[in-house]
Amino acid sequence: MTIIDYLTPALGSWQGSNGMRLRPTDDYERSEASAEVQIAARNFIAIDYTWSTEGQAQDGLLLISDAPEPAAAKAVWADSWHSSESWMEFRGGLADGQLVLEASYPAPPGPDWGWQIRIDPGTGDGPRITMHNLMPEHPAYQVVELVLKR
Repeated sequence: MTIIDYLTPALGSWQGSNGMRLRPTDDYERSEASAEVQIAARNFIAIDYTWSTEGQAQDGLLLISDAPEPAAAKAVWADSWHSSESWMEFRGGLADGQLVLEASYPAPPGPDWGWQIRIDPGTGDGPRITMHNLMPEHPAYQVVELVLKR
């Protein structure tokens, strides 16, 4: 199965909610969210989404394609709040019934931290996208939960 085939149930326009927190002990800040999931340039899935924090509109774009290995994916991601002016490059694949993508980012003065995006396309009822911080020597924790419906 290609990554595009796997994500096909998520194609379309969606509305829902976004929850975000900075630390694992923080409460989630909830906001309305929307997403457009479409096939782009024939070989990519583009997820264009909006949300807000502290009353300011935010948006992001995730562009996903198949990688050469079976059931593997690569992606680039930018988000107006999380990634600033840089793309993050991800690799991953299907695991535990989800598409799991991982990247790393500098966290001076220590070692790099990781960022993980998990996508469950649903069965036509709406995708769920979560994002997790991967800190060295600590358990991963969920930072973002984007739940979408028609």
